Amino acid sequence: MAAVGDKVDPVVGIFNPRLSDVFGLVIRQDEVDFVVPHLREDLPLYLDPFLLWKSDDPEYRRLHTHLLGFVDEVRKHAVDGQAVRASMLLSEVSEPAELGLGYAAGSKRGSALGSGTIDGIIRMFRQVPQLQAAGLDHLEVLSLLVPGIAEDRISDLTASVIKRWLSEFTERRCDDWGIPTTRRRLLGWDAAALDWRPFDAHLPRNPADGSPVLLAPLNLLRRLPWINYGDYYHTAYAPLVLPPGRARRVVAKQDVLTYNRAHFDTIRNYVAEREAAADICTPDPLFTPLRLATLKKKVSEIKALPTGRDEGADKKFEELVFDVLSSVLYPELDLAGQQERTISGAHIRDVIFHNDGKTPFLTDLRDQYGARQLVFELKNVAALDTEHVNQLYRYLDEEDMGRFGVIVARNPPKASVLRNIVDLHSSKRRAVLCLDDSDLDLMVALLDSGRRAIEVLRKKHVEFTRRLPK
Repeated sequence: MAAVGDKVDPVVGIFNPRLSDVFGLVIRQDEVDFVVPHLREDLPLYLDPFLLWKSDDPEYRRLHTHLLGFVDEVRKHAVDGQAVRASMLLSEVSEPAELGLGYAAGSKRGSALGSGTIDGIIRMFRQVPQLQAAGLDHLEVLSLLVPGIAEDRISDLTASVIKRWLSEFTERRCDDWGIPTTRRRLLGWDAAALDWRPFDAHLPRNPADGSPVLLAPLNLLRRLPWINYGDYYHTAYAPLVLPPGRARRVVAKQDVLTYNRAHFDTIRNYVAEREAAADICTPDPLFTPLRLATLKKKVSEIKALPTGRDEGADKKFEELVFDVLSSVLYPELDLAGQQERTISGAHIRDVIFHNDGKTPFLTDLRDQYGARQLVFELKNVAALDTEHVNQLYRYLDEEDMGRFGVIVARNPPKASVLRNIVDLHSSKRRAVLCLDDSDLDLMVALLDSGRRAIEVLRKKHVEFTRRLPK
């Protein structure tokens, strides 16, 4: 198994880098069954244990059994008056930062279950008669009974208990894709010993903080668990408990949980309905592009906007173009995100995509310009001038993401601007393409006709190369 030292390149200049960027690997997200992890931010998804329960895979069903076994061990100690032991078991549950799931912005830090949440779980097992003699069939029911338990904690519990399996899954995929690993010691649930035990695993290293990385299987991820509080409230609690005509009244969650502990059969009926609908429970995709009708509407809004900054027109332009580009260029380009920067006092908004060479054209951009990422600079101006181009050119000159960029403005550039772009290419072989309202219109029209919007970029690049001196 491969190993790496402490001198891994932290991919300076790459925006929102992924594990594959660190090691110079091209791992296309659409070709693998795991999340290619981002190294500095979490992804807004969670492990859903219901996907283990409904699976036909014996291994997944076994993991679900282990998960319930952990919860039942806590239950037994709580009911038998051994609160200290139950608390010790729960205290080892934490958000696995190694997995990089959740909604934390700008970091990948994990947190353990708080003492209040731990006490709430123990009290629940003691207070609900139906749980004193029998355990839970689904871990997610905790979110309907215990304050402080929501989709993030359901995922944390799941990941903590199945961490040994996640590490084995990670090792296998690293072997498959040539991802370097190092030996690390983790703490995981031992289903045979019914206790937490340390174990060794060979995992990738996050160069940002030196922490190990676990790969998350795509077929276990959802934005909300199939059994969740919001769905329960609207489909089970409100119709049953609230008076007619007041079903939309918002009841404090604490009051709903109190009702649930006293009326556990309501939860059982709700869970039975979710189990019956298991066939339509599927993993959520990492990204869902906007519908064609929505894209058409957004392009129409762009074309109706005035140029300039008055009444926030520039901000509105940036928001709309971000929405359009992130959808029309998918799946050929994976969105890395957006950033703001300032050059000579000018506010600049960029949309940045990861370029994994999913088409011959995009592979050429990586080869010719080192374009591991594509930068789209957004300018709500009536006419581009040479300084706009120079701003992007200087940015490409300083950064390590590549020598290729795109400016999105409102109208086609003047001949003088095009000449400036050719001159800049001649000096340092950097390429800048210019898009305008009509190009966004064409991208959506291509999608409407069953073709791909990336063809607009390819066409622009062909036109650009034809202007270069022979």
